Amino acid sequence: MADALAAIDRLLSDPAVVHDVIHRDVPMLDSDWGAKDEDGLVHTLGVNLFAGLGRAAGFVGLTEFPVPRAIQWQRKVVHVDSAWFDRSSRRPAVLIEFERYSMDTVLEKLTNLYVAAHGCDATPDVLVLCVWAMDGDPVDAKWFDANRVLPVSGGPAARRPEGASIVLAQAVIGRKADALHFMRFRRFA
Repeated sequence: MADALAAIDRLLSDPAVVHDVIHRDVPMLDSDWGAKDEDGLVHTLGVNLFAGLGRAAGFVGLTEFPVPRAIQWQRKVVHVDSAWFDRSSRRPAVLIEFERYSMDTVLEKLTNLYVAAHGCDATPDVLVLCVWAMDGDPVDAKWFDANRVLPVSGGPAARRPEGASIVLAQAVIGRKADALHFMRFRRFA
């Protein structure tokens, strides 16, 4: 677990690595290119950024990973936005949800992470919920409690799997004319 958590911490705090991945894998997130705020484009770019960050950290980085259904939640299908697989153990070490900040969606995405982690054969080391918001827009993290039990439609409540660390972060997005671009990560927990 320490390796995956250390990789996340290093990536979130090292702008040079993040910008290298942006230049190589998702240049539309760079300020000299930019992306329109329409039709989930920033979401798609952010998901691909996280897959690229996973590869930069030595993991197999995937997007839209369909997690096997957890026994307790057979009717809840979860595709996490990104999954990082450990090459030696061949298991998901990190599961990631990337979503535009909204109090209507953050708990749903955290629930998805919990359910997804329970569906894996071995508990992932780290669960990451990264919300994106415009620079200067307030992002309230007071709602966050890693030990909060969350309701799941059609099944029992979900909680953070034992042994999994939770990272709550923000992708700070800037605007240049009508184009959005990545600025930096901000870690809350």
